[in-house]
Amino acid sequence: MCDQPLRLADACPNTVCGFTDRGFSSVRAASENSEEMWRIIRRYKYGEELNWAAVLGGLLVGFLDAHRDDYARFDLITPSPNYFGPGAGRAFDHLRLVLEASARQAPEWPFAFEVVAKTAPSAPFIGKSPSERQAIAEGPLRAALTVPDHRRVAERRVLVVDDVYSEGFTIRETARALRAAGAREVAEIVFTRRKGC
Repeated sequence: MCDQPLRLADACPNTVCGFTDRGFSSVRAASENSEEMWRIIRRYKYGEELNWAAVLGGLLVGFLDAHRDDYARFDLITPSPNYFGPGAGRAFDHLRLVLEASARQAPEWPFAFEVVAKTAPSAPFIGKSPSERQAIAEGPLRAALTVPDHRRVAERRVLVVDDVYSEGFTIRETARALRAAGAREVAEIVFTRRKGC
């Protein structure tokens, strides 16, 4: 379900990959240099160095173009949902800015917004154990996710873009919401994988 290399005897270190009810078909990382990409993500997301949006947007377009045979079947390419109401931890939607930059560079790809929304804050995953992340995901995060217009996703293939994949709990819940709204398939592209970030 991904392009992460494993030795034959190894199990995937990402918790959700082993779940039978993960809900998403695949997840792939656009960058092979996980530590360097994680530094860039931190500078962009937490340091508010917004110039990285265009760079990451170009990286995403390059990845999509290089893997067109894998991704041309998707009807919608949308950012992973973030919350921006009262109590939000950030004042800008870092993933939306990246996809807007991608759409400017490659309007032929079906970038779409407000496909899935997060209506309330949930505790951050950073620094939490897998069991704590799962409790957050299956509780407050699940309750906060909604698909505003089911007609947009019914029988569609939806590709979700997120910054990092550490355990898979966010995409599992996002896929669950989209599949409940009628999506035929949900997959994900991330910029990097980083266990337990």
